[in-house]
Amino acid sequence: MQRCEVQEPVTVKFWDHGPREITALVQNASPDGIFLEADRELPQHSPLELVFLFPATLRSPGVRFTCTCRVSRSKSPLRPGKFGFGLSIVRTESERIVVENPLSGRLGENGLVLADS
Repeated sequence: MQRCEVQEPVTVKFWDHGPREITALVQNASPDGIFLEADRELPQHSPLELVFLFPATLRSPGVRFTCTCRVSRSKSPLRPGKFGFGLSIVRTESERIVVENPLSGRLGENGLVLADS
């Protein structure tokens, strides 16, 4: 599938003799895969959870997008201290981020501030 250039930071969660979490940079993505750059090697056989946070804007609420992936290929090193990984997406989910508004304390489904009755 065709890939789109992204350059988006992402939190990567995985198991490597205990729970681990690092920040990486997604270089490109398609509906079934992601290529990312990290500062360390990732375990080849451990499922990875990627968490993207898209902040709220005036027109939409924030979204937390999570996908479970597995490493399908690795390129190391891309350059000194940077490792590249091709990931296959196994499962995705997203949820709206509820933001408390100091004026009314609530946002509606469309992301607009709800007025007090």
